[in-house]
Amino acid sequence: MGALQVSIFILLPFLLMEGEKRLKWMSFFGTVVWCYLIGILIGNLTPDLLNKELTNSLVEVLILLAVPLLLFSLDLKKWMRNTKSTITSFIISLVSISIASVSVSFLFKNDLKEVWKVGGMLVGVYSGGTVNMSAIGKSLAIENETFLLVNAADIFVSSFYMLFVLMAAKKLLSPYFPKFQSSSENQETKEVELGFNFKEGGKALLLSLIVAGSSVGLSFLFFNKLFAPIILMGCTSLGILFSFSSKIRNLKSSFVLGEYLLYIFCIGLGSMCDFREVAVNAPSIVQYVTLVLLIAISLHFIGAKLFKIDFDTAIITNVAAVFGPAFIAPVARTLGNREIIVTGLTCGLMGYAVGNYLGLGIAELIKYFLN
Repeated sequence: MGALQVSIFILLPFLLMEGEKRLKWMSFFGTVVWCYLIGILIGNLTPDLLNKELTNSLVEVLILLAVPLLLFSLDLKKWMRNTKSTITSFIISLVSISIASVSVSFLFKNDLKEVWKVGGMLVGVYSGGTVNMSAIGKSLAIENETFLLVNAADIFVSSFYMLFVLMAAKKLLSPYFPKFQSSSENQETKEVELGFNFKEGGKALLLSLIVAGSSVGLSFLFFNKLFAPIILMGCTSLGILFSFSSKIRNLKSSFVLGEYLLYIFCIGLGSMCDFREVAVNAPSIVQYVTLVLLIAISLHFIGAKLFKIDFDTAIITNVAAVFGPAFIAPVARTLGNREIIVTGLTCGLMGYAVGNYLGLGIAELIKYFLN
């Protein structure tokens, strides 16, 4: 039965991705959302058919493998050569979400029993993406129901921000910011087609196993036990370190495989959700997420205005932080500026790199302040 369960989890993301290609309405939500929804349905409609211990072990392993696979594609040296305004704008986004998460935590300290963990997860997701939130949530051992509710609230609330970005942001906000200055040095505007090669994928998976194994080894070396935050930081740090090798960085299949493992993770985690637990805590968490995101976005654009950052750079770096690399190309097309695609993608990958450190750090800071 366990083999069948794992096989279903592995196959479902492929079917959902194919469905998105053939049915336009499916692509509106994205594969991550569909994976969570399918997982939740499986877990609540057929709870007796699932081995929860197997599912829990599976999601813990998958997130440790997905983090380095996604980070192998990071070109840190190239990102550091970005214009001053790009780096400044991205840093403003990181500072904004940190301030928002810490400040709002004080308002909800009596309403959410794991508010410091939720605060760290939100810093992770709004500085890099779902992979950061997933990794931080597992690292801090947050309850599965709470995790899924935070993720559902994030999807619900952030979708309104994305609609604003795609439909109204340029018209309403761009008059208050400097115009984007096209640079002849920034002509790398082709969208990269990411395919999957089994040989490349095998190499990337082997490297991620080495990274995960080394991180577990470090945990035992220093703590004589499995200590999740150290394992996560080890996977993140070694993933970044490996990315300095051009041979590893050019394994394009590593990013595709990392995303696919993340999809399986989402199905597994969704299947562990209990609707009864979710219903009790829903209002407080939705309010918390809404307030954090609103404050973070507002602080970002206020900071961008003060530092005289052009509108296109300000919004693409914020989208990279809040949504990750996946939405960069659609937003760039909406802005009519293909030059910012590479900048946005690189910032998104950089968010994967710093989001885990920042999220864990802010979680501990909130915990310290509230105790």
